[in-house]
Amino acid sequence: MSTKKTSLRLQDPFLEREQAQYAEPLPSREFILQLLEQEGVPITVEQLERMLAIRTAERELFGRRLRAMERDGQLMRNRRNALCLPAKLDLLRARVEGHPEGYGFAIREDGGGDMYLSPREMRRVLHGDRVMVRASGTDPKGRVEGTVVEILEHVNHQLVARLHEQDGVLFAVAENRRIR
Repeated sequence: MSTKKTSLRLQDPFLEREQAQYAEPLPSREFILQLLEQEGVPITVEQLERMLAIRTAERELFGRRLRAMERDGQLMRNRRNALCLPAKLDLLRARVEGHPEGYGFAIREDGGGDMYLSPREMRRVLHGDRVMVRASGTDPKGRVEGTVVEILEHVNHQLVARLHEQDGVLFAVAENRRIR
């Protein structure tokens, strides 16, 4: 292991916190994000492992940390499976709020203005889901319109609905009117 690689890992400002929590401390989330910001371009997991001198025994735990960061919307993978920062891709974390008429809104976690989600976008998500959205223009009413890029978490694991029959066709209607 070169001293450059070792010293990079020792530059983690949260190293003491990680050492206090874990017997074999990994680079902190904040430090990983800082490195990605400094690189300025998407990098692969392998490149990041080399930069941080991740040992073979640490790879599984490091992979778990990266997946948790993806789940929390701190990281994303592009089409080439490289890690990138959502802010660089103009993506925002949001919670979906459905409307009984089929459209919805992406309520941004950063407190910024809500984004309108068309009924077409709402087909992919349900009320309450956590998503990554990108502003895609304005609707005819002048509202900022959003596009769901990735679903971070489905919050509805069970759905209560009534089964209806109409002209020999069965369909379910959810009890929660915000879910269509």
